[in-house]
Amino acid sequence: MNPLNTDQLRALRDCSLLVDLDRADLDAVAQNLDLIRVPRGKLIMMHGDRTNDTYFLLSGRVIGQVVAKNGREILFTEIAQGGYFGELAALDGAARSITISAHSDCILAKLSGPAFQALLHKHPQIGINLAKDLATRLRRMNDRVFGLVVHDIETRVRVRLMQMAQAQEQLVDGGVITAPPTHEVIAGFVGANREAVSRVIAKLNRAGVIAAKRKQILIKDTQALLQTVD
Repeated sequence: MNPLNTDQLRALRDCSLLVDLDRADLDAVAQNLDLIRVPRGKLIMMHGDRTNDTYFLLSGRVIGQVVAKNGREILFTEIAQGGYFGELAALDGAARSITISAHSDCILAKLSGPAFQALLHKHPQIGINLAKDLATRLRRMNDRVFGLVVHDIETRVRVRLMQMAQAQEQLVDGGVITAPPTHEVIAGFVGANREAVSRVIAKLNRAGVIAAKRKQILIKDTQALLQTVD
């Protein structure tokens, strides 16, 4: 087990699962972790795997995907530094419910399933934190499912653009979304295919609502972006 450096310990401390642990308890958790370096693009876990490790993301970003029966991948979640994943299999011993790969070079801290269970028994606060996180995820999923059922593809793409701009505090005329995801990734998130998303982006470009480039999206007309699609 490799010792964590100061930055890695800070990332671990920022993890929502471990908030409110004192330094001594956090150090004890860190001693049970295996440090893993994962290059960009590498698979970390596959849907259906029978592993039960939990991972803490100390640096980088990962993308989780669920593969539909028709073979089309549907983006499920993105996790950044300070996040964690794999805890469901550690809780119930069932197969992995999601495929996760490294979106950038990552450093992960791996905790075995039995060690995760022991951690929950020893620190009830971690169980409370986990329950809060799961409740938050469920609320977000409910909102997303509602959006997929109620809205058409163009509206879903518009809403996703608004969300990305808002997250970067750029939901204003002249705002710039930096490092936007590919059309394929957006398609996965909104439950469409890449071609449909590309058509919507092209339409918004032609209408002067946005100006999409490879590494940024300029919001030219916020009010038009917010308009309900006919």
